Amino acid sequence: MKNKIMIRRILIGLFLGIVVTSCTHNDGYIGPLFGKWQLIEMWENGTMTPHDSLYYNFQSSVIKLQLVHRGGIENTTENYFGSYVRENDILKFKIMEPSWFEFKPDLSVFKLEMDKEYTFYIEKLTSSKMILTRGEDERFVFRKF
Repeated sequence: MKNKIMIRRILIGLFLGIVVTSCTHNDGYIGPLFGKWQLIEMWENGTMTPHDSLYYNFQSSVIKLQLVHRGGIENTTENYFGSYVRENDILKFKIMEPSWFEFKPDLSVFKLEMDKEYTFYIEKLTSSKMILTRGEDERFVFRKF
């Protein structure tokens, strides 16, 4: 009886291990852009605004924007999803409006709108820092989170 239970546990463990590791190719790794990036500075017309609650997440061809509302002990997070394409030093993405939203979300804090394609230029991209520009007046500085 103990052998059957042990074999069953091993098989369940193997099955779960295969399921968890087979979801994406290379765990979705797409190079230095992969992962979670925290926006730390937003520059507009030479004026810097510090940030610490905006995150851009990249995996495969999916981008997720997160806005964290800090509220003492509890934080709440708004998530927005879209798709992106990187072509050399150009990053294009579009945030899709989910059908389950009862109202149109306000993405002005990201300087974005829903269902509109945006083009950013990658000024710097290392394993720990990313700088994106949009036009001559806007600059976004991120750190790897």
